[in-house]
Amino acid sequence: MTIPGLHLTQIGGGDFLLEPTKNLNVRDLSRLVESITARLMQARASRLYYDLSGLALIDPLYYGWLDTLARAAKTINVKMICINMQPTAAFALSKFITKMPVFETALNI
Repeated sequence: MTIPGLHLTQIGGGDFLLEPTKNLNVRDLSRLVESITARLMQARASRLYYDLSGLALIDPLYYGWLDTLARAAKTINVKMICINMQPTAAFALSKFITKMPVFETALNI
């Protein structure tokens, strides 16, 4: 499924891969979250892998997007796991978060 700014692909069973593109507008939060969660619910998803390999930095706005999406996924019983986070993005993220994120992270999947 293609949603403007990202690709959402079922990769097996209840697993999905979300790949953001360069034109992802995280300010369009409500529409994005609604589209993604609707697709996940339709397929009875259990895990959402969010590929961060193309993101060199995570700022507070982008973290808000990740947090909102992870919380929405959690409400429909889908675990969100951020994968392939670059060291620069992880370092930037560590500078402004004040509590454990709702999403998990994994180096290699």
